[in-house]
Amino acid sequence: MILLIVIIYMAIMLGIGWWVGKHYIQGMTDFLLAGRRLGVWMCAATLAATHFGGGMVMGGSEYGYNYGWSGAWYGVSCGIGILLLAFTTAGKFRELSYYTVPDYLEQRYGGKTIRILGALLSLIALIGILAAMVLSAKGALEILGITGNAGAIIATLVFIVYTTFGGLWAATITDTIQLIIATFGVVLAAVLVLTKTGGMANLSAMLIAKGVEPSYFSFGGLGTSSIMWLLLPTIMYTLIGQDFYQRLFAAKDGNVAKTASIIGGVLLVIISFFPTIIGMGARALSDLDSGGNSFPWVVQNLMNPVIGGIVLAAILSAIMSTADSLLTAATSHIVKDFWIETFQMDEIKDEKKLLNISRNFTFIIGILGLLIALIMPGIIDALIYSYTMYSAGVFIPVIGGVLWESATREGALASLIIGSIVALWGILTNANVFGAPAEIYAALVSLVVFVAVSLATQNRKTDGV
Repeated sequence: MILLIVIIYMAIMLGIGWWVGKHYIQGMTDFLLAGRRLGVWMCAATLAATHFGGGMVMGGSEYGYNYGWSGAWYGVSCGIGILLLAFTTAGKFRELSYYTVPDYLEQRYGGKTIRILGALLSLIALIGILAAMVLSAKGALEILGITGNAGAIIATLVFIVYTTFGGLWAATITDTIQLIIATFGVVLAAVLVLTKTGGMANLSAMLIAKGVEPSYFSFGGLGTSSIMWLLLPTIMYTLIGQDFYQRLFAAKDGNVAKTASIIGGVLLVIISFFPTIIGMGARALSDLDSGGNSFPWVVQNLMNPVIGGIVLAAILSAIMSTADSLLTAATSHIVKDFWIETFQMDEIKDEKKLLNISRNFTFIIGILGLLIALIMPGIIDALIYSYTMYSAGVFIPVIGGVLWESATREGALASLIIGSIVALWGILTNANVFGAPAEIYAALVSLVVFVAVSLATQNRKTDGV
């Protein structure tokens, strides 16, 4: 029964992709940016779904198992990041009609170098995270008893095909459906946990009997530094991530982009507590060796086959909603930043030709992510290093460029390069700077370089040098 439900779900996703591709996709802008026609609710849903992936469901329950209420901080951080988009760049960037974040970098500072570096770091990271999502799908399907690579291949091909057919339009519609299913699934699982334990008070008593510390029941139980080192990198990436901005660029206008960010952020903050409850319940009711098995344990032990099938579909929904976001974002870098702007292979006005190119690259990137996950999983971490380097290097030029009109091209380029190098050094040497993640101290170095070089180059221009 569970397998049948999952098969039906995947068939529906494929059908939506085919239908959208046939009726809504006429050119590259339709494919990459849904024709810039997303309303508030669709835009909010796809923004939230981009963050609400396997990490938030499976990882959130693991954090809940290990740390109690403070395990919700990852999801809360995601929501805060999207909320901050609303009050910083969402409306402004949408009104400027960009396609990618590197569009902004080149327009703000001038020159192709900063576009190429920003796009390359983002692209490599997106492919690495996409490969990680393939492995997440594989893990979810193992709950069904589908071991090996077959399940991962099938699940991955589903989101590759529907995204190749329908682009961001298909991703947005499926994201909305997937967000509904995923939210229903985690809420239902949390309710079943509370029903089984007799409510929150009894759940707490069971956990106390198992010897958990009082901090387990505190939202600040992780400690201030741990919370900050979880919060800040998540917010940093959200404020510059192509997968988020692509959704904002697809909004009807700046007001829609801003309002959608507020709604999506609030929704994520609320949802983030339910995986935490699931993890806490799994700890109270089981003797698991690892919190990472919390969600699968709840599915297998507390649910009948029909409910289990719905919740498993919810896990796949969460994974696929993130994966299709990564796929469309990566395609936008290749087509807009490299194919059009860097190599000038085509004029952007040739929409129909660029549509075919976009579809081809979407399929190629998806297959590449699948092959990396199945054949070379060991390099996924190396690819995701670019995620840290991108956050450390690009955050200051983007946000600094918005906040400081006097920032210069030389300052932006130097801060991007040096921030990325410091982040890579931090990763490779496992350098510990007051316990902060590499992207945090690297971004601080990037900020110093950004200000110093900008001031120096301003003076030269003033002196006529």
